[in-house]
Amino acid sequence: MLSNKDSITLRKAITYANGYRELGMFKDAHQELDGLPDRLQNEEDTRKMRLSLCMEAGNWKQALPFAESLAKENLEESGYLVNLAYVVRRASSMKKAKAILLEASDRFPEEAIIHYNLGCYECQEDNLTIAKTRIAKAISLDPSYLDLAKKDEDLQALKEWIQGLEIT
Repeated sequence: MLSNKDSITLRKAITYANGYRELGMFKDAHQELDGLPDRLQNEEDTRKMRLSLCMEAGNWKQALPFAESLAKENLEESGYLVNLAYVVRRASSMKKAKAILLEASDRFPEEAIIHYNLGCYECQEDNLTIAKTRIAKAISLDPSYLDLAKKDEDLQALKEWIQGLEIT
């Protein structure tokens, strides 16, 4: 549990770093976080902000340890696994990212974003039948994914099929 002073210090740094992030000033945002005392460097909020900064800047290898630690420590949060897979896809390989999401789909079968991302991966690997199944599942769980699918470059091979989908 953080002291009141540490909590205020952390909130201030996160707020400032987020402001820099919104302006695309990633170096300044990292410097804001670097100014935190050592005891606050490994706080979840600090690592979440660093992950966001790295992801938005496209620094995938730098993002990886933050994504890994957050996913490992928050096993009941599907979003951390989605972030980890996203980072792994770009820092390492789609195969490893797919493995992360396949495990996540077993643990979180009702999370549309997991099925959607798996559909994108399957489409990229030219496994179009499986991709269709995953995309259809995502849309059935959250119809807003249909609009996303219509614009997603990863799903180019399914463009005609997606255009024919309707929400029932």
